[in-house]
Amino acid sequence: MNDNIIKELEKVSANIEKSKEQTEEKLKTVEENLQDTKLNPYGVTTIDFSERQELMEDILKMEGTLMGLKLAIETCQENAV
Repeated sequence: MNDNIIKELEKVSANIEKSKEQTEEKLKTVEENLQDTKLNPYGVTTIDFSERQELMEDILKMEGTLMGLKLAIETCQENAV
């Protein structure tokens, strides 16, 4: 039974890792676009900064979730022994 749980947790972890990588790529693009924008009243807006902040928060949440899943997997493996 633990093997099934571990496999499911590993699948979820892999999906979150993939999503995290996609979000990091999107953040990289947003940051590159911000570098190319001149700071003037008509350039960078708070919307640009808020998108960057939201992406950074999402990445942080995904990293926390991945750590929790890793701990759950390790706990299941220890209990299986």
